[in-house]
Amino acid sequence: MSEHRYGDERIVDWLNQERNWSYPRNVPYHPRSDSHGGAQCRYFVDDLLYESDAIREAAAAGELVYQEDYEVGEGGLSWNTDLVIGPPADSVQASLDGDREMAQANPAEIYLAADAKSIMTEHQKARRNRQRDINSFADIMHHHHEKALTAGILLVNLAEEFDSPLRDPDDITDHVHIERIVGEIIEMFDSINRSEGEISANLDGAGVVVVRHSNLIDDIGDSELVTEPPAPQPGDRIHYRTLVQQMADWMEARFLS
Repeated sequence: MSEHRYGDERIVDWLNQERNWSYPRNVPYHPRSDSHGGAQCRYFVDDLLYESDAIREAAAAGELVYQEDYEVGEGGLSWNTDLVIGPPADSVQASLDGDREMAQANPAEIYLAADAKSIMTEHQKARRNRQRDINSFADIMHHHHEKALTAGILLVNLAEEFDSPLRDPDDITDHVHIERIVGEIIEMFDSINRSEGEISANLDGAGVVVVRHSNLIDDIGDSELVTEPPAPQPGDRIHYRTLVQQMADWMEARFLS
């Protein structure tokens, strides 16, 4: 068996792949695409399966499924959720020969929900929006599914310049004081009220993944995971792998014991 690689490393591989977008410019990352969030959530599923024997066994038995882009609620209290995990609404046969060891199907009940967001450029404007997104996600999810665990995953860019496909081709954004700003973003997301493992309306966990990604075509293949400060350090509750461990432990205790 090959060594497991966590989602914080694998999302960098995703950014380093050359793709042909249907947008005006072919770039690895596009803010109007949800492809990066989908990839991050699928890696999160794989990490939970790796982290927990109980989750892996339940998935192999067809007792747990995952679904992407799942609509929770209706009207003003609805949310398109990037990822949900729970027992299947209908009997399913888990396929262990595919990309992941959990079948994809609609759940009858939600055990865990995750929202994947990113701040790749215009950090000052985007950080408050992403904070509101994560808080709203937790509020709406718990309104409809009180016991569900809610996890926020945030991808943050530390590159000093970024080529946004929403700007003119020669309008490259310079990120001034980027290390300080990314540090402030991490502190902001770490300060979001947490459930601390109890059933509450608060967010259950958050993980920040810091990358250095310019989005410049000439730099494809050069993106990297940032592990030194200001990125979260191993053991920090805002570290991505701490989030994985917490969600696996709490999911076992709340739903699989």
